[in-house]
Amino acid sequence: MKKTLIALAAVAAASASFAQSSVTLSGTVDVGLEDRGGANSPLRMESSRLGTSNWTISGAEDLGGGLKAIFKVSTSFNADEGTTNGNVLGNNDMFVGLQGGFGSIKLGRSFNPTFFYALTANSTKGVTGYQTRANTVETDGVYVSNQVLYTTPNFGGFSGQISYAPSEVAGASAHRGVGLSYAAGPLVVNFAHSKLAAGVPGATVNSLNLIAASYDFNVAKLLFTYTDRSNVASDADNTWGLGVTVPLGAGQLWASYDRSEVGAGTTRVIHGGYKYFLSKRTTAYVNVGNKKNALVGFNGSPADKAITGWGVGLAHNF
Repeated sequence: MKKTLIALAAVAAASASFAQSSVTLSGTVDVGLEDRGGANSPLRMESSRLGTSNWTISGAEDLGGGLKAIFKVSTSFNADEGTTNGNVLGNNDMFVGLQGGFGSIKLGRSFNPTFFYALTANSTKGVTGYQTRANTVETDGVYVSNQVLYTTPNFGGFSGQISYAPSEVAGASAHRGVGLSYAAGPLVVNFAHSKLAAGVPGATVNSLNLIAASYDFNVAKLLFTYTDRSNVASDADNTWGLGVTVPLGAGQLWASYDRSEVGAGTTRVIHGGYKYFLSKRTTAYVNVGNKKNALVGFNGSPADKAITGWGVGLAHNF
């Protein structure tokens, strides 16, 4: 009888320990057809034009006293051809960390604070190439490798991030980033600053400042993002975008107007689309875009300085 009780106690303890840990497999498969417009862009199949096709393993372990161990391995892939971006495991974010009343700290590869605090039209990517990419947050990288990222808890609507990533090259500058956010009710205001690791000694360090805000009117949500790059010419350092999302029927309408300084001119992009929610996890979508390049045309064709493209697709989250 005593041995039976001991065995039952051991099983109960093991079960309790197992219940304190969790591992989740999740991801997205997003693929569709697209015509980017212009003389050099035939109809093609594209991946990740609503969100990003990925498979992700994440989890947490309760360490007691409000402290948790956390991890994540997220790999993006091209759903149209079955390859991963750069053929790298964890090319999105891949980290291990701790989370508790102090906030969280992550070690590995994780979001660049400047990109994390950017606000776009519901994060919808739209037609390939129709973002104002020059000198934007994407230039600094969506994710930062070798990063230590600290995120504060929420203090009455205020929260922040501090990041550091060594260059791993003697004499080269490290990546440093900081972000501050205020979110209360319908209003969100964000500020972020980052310096991207130069990679080689003596190289110019990319520095980017970002201000972003959004306001939800319930019938529509307005979003604004402005970036300023401090290490490039004054006529090629600013980008701004104004976006809107509107619930419509069983889906959502979105649109964005973006401008980016390029040399003595600007690149202007108008893009938008409609997302139809077939279920909580499956979305059909259509994207349209019009782009006018300041200096050279799309795909290097001078005749394509002003073009229009479109795309349709289907995305499923699991």
